Amino acid sequence: MLLTAFMTVQLSPYLALATTDWVAAPGEALGTAPGTPSASPNWLAQLEQLPDGAVALPNFDPAVNGFQFTNQELIQAIDRSRNAQAWEEVLTEQLQQLFGTQVCVGESATCVLTAAAQNWLTTQLDRMDQGLSEGMAAAVLDLWQPAQPRIPWWQRLVNALLGRTVFGLARTLFDLQTFIANLFLMQGVNEVFQPTQTVRETFTPTQILLSIARVFLTGSGDPFTMGVYRLLDGALSEGHALTPYRVENHGDGKYWVYVYDSNYPAGRPGSPADLHVEFDTQADTWTYQPTASSLAFEGDAQSKTLDLTQRSWRQPPVEAELAMIGPFTCPFCGPTADVDAAVAPAPTVDITLVGEGVLTVAPYNGPQVAGEAKPEALSSLDTVALVPFKGGLNREVPASYRLPTDILGQPLEVTLTGAAVPTAPPQPATLQLTGPGYTATVEDLALSPDQSLTLFLVANPTGPEITFVASRATEIPRLTVSLTDETHAYQFDSSTTETGFSLTDRQVSKSSGFSLSGVRLAAGQRVALATNDELKRLYFADDSLAPSQYSLTVKNRIVIKDRIQLGDRQPDFVNYTLTYDEDMRASGVQVEGDRQAFFDYNPAFVDPAERPRQELLDVFEQRDFPITIAYEPLAASLNQPSPNPLSPLRLSPSGAAPVEERVFQGALRKTG
Repeated sequence: MLLTAFMTVQLSPYLALATTDWVAAPGEALGTAPGTPSASPNWLAQLEQLPDGAVALPNFDPAVNGFQFTNQELIQAIDRSRNAQAWEEVLTEQLQQLFGTQVCVGESATCVLTAAAQNWLTTQLDRMDQGLSEGMAAAVLDLWQPAQPRIPWWQRLVNALLGRTVFGLARTLFDLQTFIANLFLMQGVNEVFQPTQTVRETFTPTQILLSIARVFLTGSGDPFTMGVYRLLDGALSEGHALTPYRVENHGDGKYWVYVYDSNYPAGRPGSPADLHVEFDTQADTWTYQPTASSLAFEGDAQSKTLDLTQRSWRQPPVEAELAMIGPFTCPFCGPTADVDAAVAPAPTVDITLVGEGVLTVAPYNGPQVAGEAKPEALSSLDTVALVPFKGGLNREVPASYRLPTDILGQPLEVTLTGAAVPTAPPQPATLQLTGPGYTATVEDLALSPDQSLTLFLVANPTGPEITFVASRATEIPRLTVSLTDETHAYQFDSSTTETGFSLTDRQVSKSSGFSLSGVRLAAGQRVALATNDELKRLYFADDSLAPSQYSLTVKNRIVIKDRIQLGDRQPDFVNYTLTYDEDMRASGVQVEGDRQAFFDYNPAFVDPAERPRQELLDVFEQRDFPITIAYEPLAASLNQPSPNPLSPLRLSPSGAAPVEERVFQGALRKTG
């Protein structure tokens, strides 16, 4: 119910654009897109009556309100490795604004991101290397008419604008980089993606033209960015974002929509103000060719390669205060006990390729019989959404798969192939699975256009499963799983002879992340990684039948919040928060070929019990963190005479006591 109400408020002023001659007010009934482009001719008729037959966004000039640097130049100026902590601090604030304090371990005021939130953010920001046009197109609108600043870094950016133009801002300005990055990563958030998809799938080119003209003619302060795409093998690819700022009538049903393009901040050579999308309302087509030598973007009423995103869809309500659940749907957060399941957004499963290539996801229905057709890709189902990527650098970045709740627990076969014309030099890719309460990644993938990689993913309610199948003799990519937090609270008597009566309410919140690497496989062999939240276990194994040596990293994040009552009759209260991070890295973790290994991750945390604060600090400081690995028979997939390598390696708990335990020492890095 809450999500539906939000979408109605945001969409109703827009979706009625092409059907009526009045401006819908927020909260009015949701409009319906018309079946023909002639349903609302008055906006173009009004345009023809204006001087020069043109209307524009008030006071918007790309030479003043656009950026002086290009999309590619901004990417080259961003150095997240040098400013990693500053980047995380700034975007931690923004994640709380979007998704609420549920992104923080224990929902702490001084936010420490859960392992899942940190992994999701890092992976999404890695996509910036494929182009930032979506963020830049949205940023010029937000800086054209700045909203009330909500968080400190936004205020700093507004202050930086005093006495200068947007065009005068340098690409090295940290607050500008993070502002653009924030708008960039919102392109896949449900409340932004869904209405954008509705426009793309239901509006014809002429209806999109009418929508732009209407916003300009009514003087609305809520304009659009425009998404343009190419169709490659039937899939949307090479997405790019533009900022429309002027509509001009050129007669015979032809109109030009002038745009700011982050790839051409100075416009066309010899004609700086002449970047435009051409619309033909008689043929119901559109074309965008920024330069004579560039490949054109184009489409018609059937191609569905053009869309609009309204500025307000990316903005949280002005009056919104930080709450556990934010105004935007969190893709990696788990179920929340405090939220009624009837009104909570349904969880989804996202599969994203970070990099260039072809991504295909299909259900796995068991070993394939010779001559039998493969299952149809999930992209053909109405319940599956494809979220296209808008980077603007003409790269073959595939759309992400957004899958419904009923996919939970079902094995999925993922096929990856390199781009036909990859960027030189080719960059390694990452596959990310995002589910309710976790993320999982397969990193450092080398994709080739003439060879396919096969993986299997299972998004369980209790945690993800990953199976990597080696297409040739190779060292496995890095496999990771990152979890959200788990919180429990209790009260204990903390009285001492020195302090007298004291009662402590303690809340302990934990979040874990794991990565596995280092094993070399022969062609056709499989390695698997899985977590089980009910058992609090991490499982891993391979089917090489020979002993394997793994490198395992365990990351723990813990937040302990104490509220201490001092005195009985006229008490004082003291609040303490202790945060602690530790990374344990162990190499040479051996697993025999007929076994699966597991790690109980809940006991790996320090148990605060009823320890006082100073004792806890001492325990953390003096702590050694060996990793205890237990073993049980690998019965899941090796009990067949000839295991099929093109199938998931399912690591099912045996339910029996482990056959052996071993302790591995490693390097421990602590911060807190």
